[in-house]
Amino acid sequence: MSIGLFHTRYIIASPAIGSPVLTLEILVDTPHKRISGQACISQSTFPPLAFHADVWGGYSQPRLDPGSEYHIVMALEGNPAGPASQLADTFHLHAVLDHDWQSGFASYRFVYQGQMHAVEHAAMTVDKAGAGSEATYLPPPHPHPVPLYAAALQQAGSGGDLARMKALASQAQLQLDQGEQIQVALRDLDAEISRLETRR
Repeated sequence: MSIGLFHTRYIIASPAIGSPVLTLEILVDTPHKRISGQACISQSTFPPLAFHADVWGGYSQPRLDPGSEYHIVMALEGNPAGPASQLADTFHLHAVLDHDWQSGFASYRFVYQGQMHAVEHAAMTVDKAGAGSEATYLPPPHPHPVPLYAAALQQAGSGGDLARMKALASQAQLQLDQGEQIQVALRDLDAEISRLETRR
């Protein structure tokens, strides 16, 4: 496993048909044993489920005995706005992975529409299409708009968490790039509002 900063994506799912599927996209800072990234939970059965959270936490590498290979024990928490926000945590995950980070098992719980949901002992595997060793980070699309404020950027800049800084920089650039599209859409919306109001 590479030393330093690496990116990977996991699919966490139970074998039961229609059970929630968690996509966990993370950056791992191995010198500090810190993790940050995004969690998205979906479900194919009714009612549909679209949960999203920024996640952060850490990991340890215990050995059961001196001659055995170590495991990765991961603990994450999260909410929709990140660790610098004042929002309560809506996501908690505990996972045990093999020493090579490729597979393991995870249990997690999350709050969705005011209710706590729990998934126990789900299989955790690397999504080969989304995993890589480069220190790149592209957050998945949000199921709903989450505006980024300057205070979050300022707090991240002083926090020393490189993965978090890169994630926020990417999100800020995306928000800036969409500024002109939002202005055009707002003008169109205002015109439609005016048109409908004059018909009354």
